[in-house]
Amino acid sequence: MILSIFINPTVRLILSLIVLIVLAYILIKFRANQNSRGDSLDILQERLEKGEITQEDYDEAKRRRGKK
Repeated sequence: MILSIFINPTVRLILSLIVLIVLAYILIKFRANQNSRGDSLDILQERLEKGEITQEDYDEAKRRRGKK
């Protein structure tokens, strides 16, 4: 009886759309959280400002990245 509900094409379409919307939402949230940290040079700049690394370390990291 319950399986007969899923045979209906309209119900399957609606359920598929709901699943796709939920997956898209999860992926968008995941990607937004990944990019919130910033570029590696931004992180190095923050560490330099906090005194965690020296100016020489920062310059070396920039040189390795190909930035001037």
